[in-house]
Amino acid sequence: MQNRRKFLAAIGIGTSAFTVSANPEQIQSLKSVADGESDATATLQQLINSSSGCISIPKGFYRVTRPIVIDLNQVGPTSLIGDGSAIIINEHGGPAFHWIGTHNGTADPSGFSDDVWNRQRMPLISGVEIRGAHPQAIGITLEKTMQATLTQLLIRECHTAVHLKTRNRNLIISHCHFYHNHEIGVLFDRVNLHQAILSNNHISYNAQAGIWIRGGEIRNLQITGNDIEYNYANDRKGSADLLFDSRDENASFRECAITGNTIQARPSPGGANLRVLGGEGLRTSGLMTVTGNMIGSQTDVFHFNRCRSVTVSGNIVYSAARHSMLAEDSEHLIVSGNSMDWNPDHRGKHLSDGFRFQRCRSVRLSDSILENCFQGSGSAGAAVEFEDCEDVSMHGFQVLDPRFRGLEVRKSRRVSIL
Repeated sequence: MQNRRKFLAAIGIGTSAFTVSANPEQIQSLKSVADGESDATATLQQLINSSSGCISIPKGFYRVTRPIVIDLNQVGPTSLIGDGSAIIINEHGGPAFHWIGTHNGTADPSGFSDDVWNRQRMPLISGVEIRGAHPQAIGITLEKTMQATLTQLLIRECHTAVHLKTRNRNLIISHCHFYHNHEIGVLFDRVNLHQAILSNNHISYNAQAGIWIRGGEIRNLQITGNDIEYNYANDRKGSADLLFDSRDENASFRECAITGNTIQARPSPGGANLRVLGGEGLRTSGLMTVTGNMIGSQTDVFHFNRCRSVTVSGNIVYSAARHSMLAEDSEHLIVSGNSMDWNPDHRGKHLSDGFRFQRCRSVRLSDSILENCFQGSGSAGAAVEFEDCEDVSMHGFQVLDPRFRGLEVRKSRRVSIL
């Protein structure tokens, strides 16, 4: 039995996912500043600068008063590992930990320098809590990293939990809790980033956005198996659980899969569960699938503006205060196999739940059910509305018991309804 327990611990079952041989001197120096009163900044920075490799952080409260910088090209491969009992208190207006690399290439193996492979690959942080004690505090900043891996973290009460900037490649964020931050859970801040996976996380109660892509160049993004909820605030406009904004000059966002998540909030001013905002020419945002999610309870569930090539299929979409889907100036939209309903826990139906398409082309709605929709009025409007659209087909799309009308088509061309 004892040998079995040792084996299970070594592979990470029932314990932290990592087993490290802690340096006794390193542990002792950290314990000396783990009382929540001492300033632990210099001790942590000194350990990192000593190129120790893996730094095991024991139980305690660690105050940091300036960014702990991990310059990977200087210090070499470095990991920060805890067992869940270490709490970092960030008392300044920047990141608790700032990881810096030099990778300027793609993910093509031929584009790597020896320094990246030998000194910078896979920066790793796991098993700690980072708690903000400053309104502008950031949990972790990643800059020019390759294969950064963030796991088993709790980051809360910061301005932003994870801040990605400049350039990052092959990012993995999994099994983390980004909870109750003042603004953002994960911010892709005008970053060039390809091949990113966010899976099995709780990203909740962040006031502006759970995940925010702000400009930059994003490709190959997978958001899978997460609980992303209540990312809104009643005192601000435009909050969203997922906010992808490519309106900046030269920004682009493409190749994204959002699958198997629960995504919910509450209606807020101008809020949305998923909002995608593209730029001019329909060339900046799209190539996206949204499949197999439970998603709802916001002002708009889906809001697509200037998007191209989006498939929304196999989702449960519920309790939209205004629109289940609002699409503007977009094309190549497929909406298939979804159920639009309302949460029976609310006892009475009082939300709109409508579909509205404006200035869109190449739209197909099929094999879905929209029941008891309140969108429209006695004089105009309907459960499903097309205005100034073209090349639209609506086949096998059931609209049951709308309060006003089932379908309204205005100033549109080549519309097929079966």
